[in-house]
Amino acid sequence: METKQVQFSAETRNLLVALYSRAHDAKSDRPILGDRLAARAVESIEDYDRLKTQLKMRDDDAIALAIRGLEFDRWVRDFLTRNPRSVVLHLGAGLDGRVFRIDPSDEVEWYDLDLPEIAQLYRDLFPRRDRHHHVIGASALDPAWLADIPADRPVLVVAEGLLVYFTEDEVRDLVTRLVNRFPSGELLFDAYTPFSVKAMNKHWTVKATGKYFVWGLQDPKSLEEWAPGVKHLLEWTFTDSPYVAHMPWTSRIMCRIMNAIPVLRKYNRVMRYSF
Repeated sequence: METKQVQFSAETRNLLVALYSRAHDAKSDRPILGDRLAARAVESIEDYDRLKTQLKMRDDDAIALAIRGLEFDRWVRDFLTRNPRSVVLHLGAGLDGRVFRIDPSDEVEWYDLDLPEIAQLYRDLFPRRDRHHHVIGASALDPAWLADIPADRPVLVVAEGLLVYFTEDEVRDLVTRLVNRFPSGELLFDAYTPFSVKAMNKHWTVKATGKYFVWGLQDPKSLEEWAPGVKHLLEWTFTDSPYVAHMPWTSRIMCRIMNAIPVLRKYNRVMRYSF
Protein backbone atom coordinates (compact mmCIF):
# COMPACT_ATOMS: atom_id res chain seq x y z
CA MET A 1 0.00 0.00 0.00
CA GLU A 2 1.23 3.49 -0.84
CA THR A 3 2.22 5.46 2.23
CA LYS A 4 1.50 9.14 2.77
CA GLN A 5 3.77 11.77 4.24
CA VAL A 6 1.21 12.95 6.77
CA GLN A 7 2.66 15.45 9.20
CA PHE A 8 1.81 15.04 12.88
CA SER A 9 2.62 17.94 15.17
CA ALA A 10 2.99 17.71 18.93
CA GLU A 11 -0.64 18.85 19.10
CA THR A 12 -1.96 16.07 16.86
CA ARG A 13 0.20 13.04 17.71
CA ASN A 14 -2.18 12.04 20.50
CA LEU A 15 -4.76 11.28 17.78
CA LEU A 16 -2.70 8.25 16.89
CA VAL A 17 -3.51 6.61 20.22
CA ALA A 18 -7.22 6.33 19.41
CA LEU A 19 -6.54 5.55 15.73
CA TYR A 20 -4.18 2.76 16.75
CA SER A 21 -6.79 1.26 19.08
CA ARG A 22 -9.26 0.94 16.23
CA ALA A 23 -6.63 -0.40 13.82
CA HIS A 24 -5.37 -2.91 16.39
CA ASP A 25 -8.92 -4.08 16.95
CA ALA A 26 -9.63 -4.42 13.22
CA LYS A 27 -6.57 -6.64 12.76
CA SER A 28 -7.29 -8.84 15.78
CA ASP A 29 -8.77 -12.34 15.64
CA ARG A 30 -11.84 -11.15 17.57
CA PRO A 31 -12.58 -7.57 16.47
CA ILE A 32 -14.87 -5.40 18.55
CA LEU A 33 -15.38 -2.44 16.21
CA GLY A 34 -14.01 -4.04 13.05
CA ASP A 35 -13.00 -0.62 11.67
CA ARG A 36 -11.14 -1.56 8.49
CA LEU A 37 -10.78 2.09 7.49
CA ALA A 38 -8.70 2.69 10.63
CA ALA A 39 -6.45 -0.23 9.68
CA ARG A 40 -6.01 1.17 6.17
CA ALA A 41 -5.28 4.63 7.57
CA VAL A 42 -2.43 3.52 9.82
CA GLU A 43 -0.94 1.36 7.06
CA SER A 44 -0.83 4.41 4.81
CA ILE A 45 0.97 6.67 7.31
CA GLU A 46 4.67 6.86 6.58
CA ASP A 47 6.83 6.14 9.65
CA TYR A 48 3.81 5.06 11.68
CA ASP A 49 5.69 2.31 13.55
CA ARG A 50 8.17 4.84 14.95
CA LEU A 51 5.33 7.13 16.08
CA LYS A 52 3.57 4.18 17.70
CA THR A 53 6.71 3.33 19.69
CA GLN A 54 7.14 6.94 20.81
CA LEU A 55 3.58 7.03 22.13
CA LYS A 56 4.09 3.78 24.10
CA MET A 57 0.85 2.25 22.84
CA ARG A 58 -0.22 -0.95 24.60
CA ASP A 59 -2.67 -3.60 23.49
CA ASP A 60 -4.82 -3.49 26.63
CA ASP A 61 -5.25 0.29 26.31
CA ALA A 62 -6.19 -0.18 22.65
CA ILE A 63 -8.84 -2.76 23.56
CA ALA A 64 -10.29 -0.50 26.26
CA LEU A 65 -10.65 2.36 23.77
CA ALA A 66 -12.27 0.04 21.23
CA ILE A 67 -14.76 -1.10 23.89
CA ARG A 68 -15.62 2.50 24.70
CA GLY A 69 -15.97 3.35 21.02
CA LEU A 70 -18.40 0.47 20.54
CA GLU A 71 -20.68 1.80 23.28
CA PHE A 72 -20.67 5.25 21.69
CA ASP A 73 -21.56 3.67 18.35
CA ARG A 74 -24.41 1.71 19.94
CA TRP A 75 -25.91 4.85 21.45
CA VAL A 76 -25.49 6.77 18.17
CA ARG A 77 -27.40 4.06 16.28
CA ASP A 78 -30.11 4.07 18.94
CA PHE A 79 -30.59 7.83 18.62
CA LEU A 80 -30.74 7.71 14.81
CA THR A 81 -33.29 4.90 14.92
CA ARG A 82 -35.55 7.10 17.02
CA ASN A 83 -34.68 10.32 15.14
CA PRO A 84 -34.13 9.39 11.47
CA ARG A 85 -34.12 13.04 10.36
CA SER A 86 -31.53 14.66 12.57
CA VAL A 87 -28.14 16.33 12.90
CA VAL A 88 -25.05 14.64 14.33
CA LEU A 89 -22.28 16.86 15.70
CA HIS A 90 -19.18 14.73 16.17
CA LEU A 91 -17.07 17.17 18.18
CA GLY A 92 -13.34 16.55 18.49
CA ALA A 93 -13.76 13.88 15.81
CA GLY A 94 -10.00 13.50 15.45
CA LEU A 95 -9.20 10.59 13.11
CA ASP A 96 -12.33 8.61 13.92
CA GLY A 97 -14.26 7.37 10.87
CA ARG A 98 -17.38 6.82 12.97
CA VAL A 99 -19.62 8.09 10.16
CA PHE A 100 -18.44 5.19 7.99
CA ARG A 101 -19.14 2.65 10.75
CA ILE A 102 -22.61 4.06 11.41
CA ASP A 103 -23.41 4.70 7.73
CA PRO A 104 -26.35 7.04 8.39
CA SER A 105 -29.11 7.64 5.86
CA ASP A 106 -29.38 10.71 3.64
CA GLU A 107 -31.81 12.22 6.14
CA VAL A 108 -28.95 12.74 8.59
CA GLU A 109 -26.62 15.72 8.32
CA TRP A 110 -23.36 14.59 9.90
CA TYR A 111 -20.63 17.05 10.95
CA ASP A 112 -17.13 15.92 11.93
CA LEU A 113 -15.50 18.86 13.68
CA ASP A 114 -11.98 19.37 14.93
CA LEU A 115 -9.21 21.95 14.78
CA PRO A 116 -8.24 22.98 11.21
CA GLU A 117 -4.96 21.05 11.28
CA ILE A 118 -6.74 17.90 12.46
CA ALA A 119 -9.60 18.30 9.98
CA GLN A 120 -7.01 18.36 7.19
CA LEU A 121 -5.43 15.15 8.51
CA TYR A 122 -8.89 13.58 8.43
CA ARG A 123 -9.34 14.59 4.80
CA ASP A 124 -5.90 13.19 3.95
CA LEU A 125 -6.53 9.79 5.53
CA PHE A 126 -10.21 9.07 4.92
CA PRO A 127 -12.26 8.94 1.71
CA ARG A 128 -14.93 11.45 0.86
CA ARG A 129 -18.39 10.17 1.69
CA ASP A 130 -21.33 12.21 0.34
CA ARG A 131 -22.90 15.66 0.47
CA HIS A 132 -24.52 14.92 3.85
CA HIS A 133 -21.14 14.42 5.51
CA HIS A 134 -19.29 17.61 6.42
CA VAL A 135 -15.77 18.05 7.82
CA ILE A 136 -15.32 21.35 9.68
CA GLY A 137 -12.00 22.77 10.78
CA ALA A 138 -12.73 24.78 13.93
CA SER A 139 -12.51 24.63 17.69
CA ALA A 140 -15.58 23.24 19.42
CA LEU A 141 -15.27 26.24 21.76
CA ASP A 142 -15.61 28.76 18.91
CA PRO A 143 -19.30 29.75 18.69
CA ALA A 144 -19.01 30.89 15.05
CA TRP A 145 -19.25 27.48 13.34
CA LEU A 146 -22.54 26.67 15.03
CA ALA A 147 -24.37 29.36 13.07
CA ASP A 148 -24.05 27.28 9.88
CA ILE A 149 -25.59 24.11 11.37
CA PRO A 150 -29.31 23.50 10.64
CA ALA A 151 -31.26 23.89 13.86
CA ASP A 152 -34.69 22.70 12.71
CA ARG A 153 -34.33 19.08 13.84
CA PRO A 154 -33.08 17.01 16.78
CA VAL A 155 -29.33 16.92 17.34
CA LEU A 156 -26.98 14.27 18.67
CA VAL A 157 -23.78 15.70 20.10
CA VAL A 158 -20.93 13.18 20.39
CA ALA A 159 -17.81 14.29 22.24
CA GLU A 160 -15.66 11.22 22.82
CA GLY A 161 -12.23 11.96 24.28
CA LEU A 162 -12.73 15.73 24.10
CA LEU A 163 -14.32 17.48 27.07
CA VAL A 164 -11.70 16.25 29.54
CA TYR A 165 -9.24 18.70 27.93
CA PHE A 166 -11.46 21.73 28.65
CA THR A 167 -12.06 23.64 31.86
CA GLU A 168 -15.42 23.26 33.58
CA ASP A 169 -16.40 26.79 32.53
CA GLU A 170 -15.60 25.95 28.91
CA VAL A 171 -17.64 22.75 29.06
CA ARG A 172 -20.53 24.60 30.67
CA ASP A 173 -20.49 27.33 28.00
CA LEU A 174 -20.38 24.73 25.21
CA VAL A 175 -23.24 22.66 26.63
CA THR A 176 -25.39 25.74 27.23
CA ARG A 177 -24.76 27.00 23.69
CA LEU A 178 -25.75 23.66 22.16
CA VAL A 179 -28.87 23.25 24.30
CA ASN A 180 -30.04 26.75 23.39
CA ARG A 181 -29.41 26.21 19.67
CA PHE A 182 -31.49 23.07 19.01
CA PRO A 183 -35.11 22.12 19.76
CA SER A 184 -34.12 18.82 21.36
CA GLY A 185 -31.33 16.28 21.37
CA GLU A 186 -28.88 14.15 23.27
CA LEU A 187 -25.31 14.60 24.45
CA LEU A 188 -22.81 11.73 24.68
CA PHE A 189 -19.35 12.12 26.21
CA ASP A 190 -16.84 10.29 28.37
CA ALA A 191 -16.02 11.69 31.77
CA TYR A 192 -13.36 11.11 34.41
CA THR A 193 -13.75 11.92 38.07
CA PRO A 194 -11.43 14.58 39.57
CA PHE A 195 -9.50 11.73 41.19
CA SER A 196 -9.03 9.87 37.90
CA VAL A 197 -8.04 13.06 36.06
CA LYS A 198 -5.06 13.37 38.41
CA ALA A 199 -4.25 9.69 38.03
CA MET A 200 -4.51 9.75 34.23
CA ASN A 201 -2.12 12.68 34.00
CA LYS A 202 0.54 10.28 35.32
CA HIS A 203 -0.33 7.64 32.70
CA TRP A 204 2.42 6.87 30.16
CA THR A 205 0.15 7.58 27.17
CA VAL A 206 -0.84 11.02 28.47
CA LYS A 207 2.77 11.87 29.28
CA ALA A 208 3.89 10.71 25.83
CA THR A 209 1.39 12.93 24.02
CA GLY A 210 1.86 15.92 26.30
CA LYS A 211 -1.90 16.66 26.33
CA TYR A 212 -3.02 16.65 29.94
CA PHE A 213 -6.52 16.18 31.33
CA VAL A 214 -8.26 19.14 32.96
CA TRP A 215 -11.96 18.62 33.68
CA GLY A 216 -13.28 16.00 36.06
CA LEU A 217 -16.96 15.24 36.67
CA GLN A 218 -17.93 13.88 40.06
CA ASP A 219 -21.73 14.04 40.02
CA PRO A 220 -23.42 13.51 36.62
CA LYS A 221 -26.58 15.20 37.91
CA SER A 222 -24.69 18.50 38.30
CA LEU A 223 -25.02 19.17 34.55
CA GLU A 224 -28.81 19.35 34.95
CA GLU A 225 -28.28 22.70 36.69
CA TRP A 226 -26.46 24.20 33.70
CA ALA A 227 -29.43 24.67 31.38
CA PRO A 228 -33.21 24.08 31.48
CA GLY A 229 -34.26 20.69 30.19
CA VAL A 230 -30.92 18.90 30.56
CA LYS A 231 -31.48 15.44 32.04
CA HIS A 232 -28.97 12.74 32.90
CA LEU A 233 -30.11 9.44 31.35
CA LEU A 234 -27.38 6.85 31.61
CA GLU A 235 -23.90 6.18 32.94
CA TRP A 236 -21.79 3.33 31.56
CA THR A 237 -18.35 2.01 32.44
CA PHE A 238 -16.26 -0.21 30.19
CA THR A 239 -15.55 -2.69 32.99
CA ASP A 240 -19.17 -3.84 32.57
CA SER A 241 -18.59 -4.85 28.96
CA PRO A 242 -18.39 -8.54 28.00
CA TYR A 243 -15.56 -7.54 25.66
CA VAL A 244 -13.27 -7.15 28.67
CA ALA A 245 -12.71 -10.86 28.02
CA HIS A 246 -10.58 -9.82 25.02
CA MET A 247 -8.02 -8.18 27.29
CA PRO A 248 -4.89 -9.83 28.77
CA TRP A 249 -5.53 -11.72 31.99
CA THR A 250 -3.81 -9.08 34.10
CA SER A 251 -6.18 -6.41 32.76
CA ARG A 252 -9.20 -8.66 33.33
CA ILE A 253 -8.23 -9.00 36.98
CA MET A 254 -7.79 -5.24 37.23
CA CYS A 255 -11.28 -4.71 35.82
CA ARG A 256 -12.72 -7.01 38.50
CA ILE A 257 -10.93 -5.03 41.20
CA MET A 258 -12.18 -1.75 39.73
CA ASN A 259 -15.77 -3.04 39.69
CA ALA A 260 -15.52 -3.92 43.37
CA ILE A 261 -14.23 -0.50 44.51
CA PRO A 262 -16.68 2.41 43.93
CA VAL A 263 -14.04 5.10 43.44
CA LEU A 264 -12.32 2.97 40.78
CA ARG A 265 -15.54 1.77 39.18
CA LYS A 266 -16.36 5.38 38.27
CA TYR A 267 -12.82 6.01 37.01
CA ASN A 268 -13.95 6.57 33.40
CA ARG A 269 -17.61 6.58 32.36
CA VAL A 270 -19.63 7.29 29.25
CA MET A 271 -22.46 9.74 29.93
CA ARG A 272 -25.76 10.18 28.11
CA TYR A 273 -27.96 13.24 28.53
CA SER A 274 -31.14 14.47 26.86
CA PHE A 275 -32.37 18.02 26.45
